[in-house]
Parts: sequence; structure tokens; C-alpha cells
Amino acid sequence: MITHHEKEPEEKIRFVQDSPVSLIRNLKNSEGRDLWICGGAEIVRQLMQDDLIDRFYISVIPIVLGDGIRLFGKSEKRLELKLLDTRSWNGITELRYEMQKDPV
Repeated sequence: MITHHEKEPEEKIRFVQDSPVSLIRNLKNSEGRDLWICGGAEIVRQLMQDDLIDRFYISVIPIVLGDGIRLFGKSEKRLELKLLDTRSWNGITELRYEMQKDPV
């Protein structure tokens, strides 16, 4: 878990003060399995800028707010995504996208 505070590890949780980009780069370069990242728009934006996200799971919850902000904030890059599948439950729709490495 990324945090600004020093904390002792807990069962199955390790706390780090690294930037999201350096943490994910280090994890991708080590042995292991896939990474699952749940985070806010700022973490996602940083990882998107450095091409560190391969797949997006976006859940649409049908509530009209009347005003809002961009899903990922402002980005200098245009990202091409390919829809892999969708699923719905309890009124929520999950969209699963894969990053297109070589956009056409």
C-alpha cells in the first residue's frame, strides 16, 4: 500500500513511500504474477503516462450527478483502448478494456 506515513507491515500488507510509477516498475521487473491496482484518478493518470497499465476495468454506476470531473484527469497522451467484454449486475456495468500498444 502506498502511503505518506511510515507504517509497520501488517499481515499480507506492506506499506511503501515510493511513487506509484517506481513501485509498479519494480514490481513488473520482479518475479510474480499479474498486478491489480485499485486507485484514484491521480494514481491511474501517473501510471497511464508511463504506459504501465495493460488493462482497465471501469465500472459504470447509473447515478446522474449533474456535474463532475474527468474520469482520469487531464492527460497529454491519447490512449487507444480495445473493449474486451462487459458484464452487468445490480445495475452496475463493468467495462473491460485492453490497452492498444500500437494504435492504428
